[in-house]
Amino acid sequence: MTIMDFTTEEINLIAIYKDKTKIETLQKIAAALPFMDDEMQRITNSAARKLATMTAAEFTAISFTPADDTDEV
Repeated sequence: MTIMDFTTEEINLIAIYKDKTKIETLQKIAAALPFMDDEMQRITNSAARKLATMTAAEFTAISFTPADDTDEV
């Protein structure tokens, strides 16, 4: 699994909930899921499925940095 396998929305979401390990990150995401609207739940479930298939080493190797949506002039 690579960073390219995640959408921008999924990367941003993971960056918000990222913890030291993949398991801790998935736990934080799962705890927040009931408070999300339908669209965010769809994005979150997709991201969680992808995270679940990753190895711990793959998770550690990827830098989940949120996208910067500001316009540079």
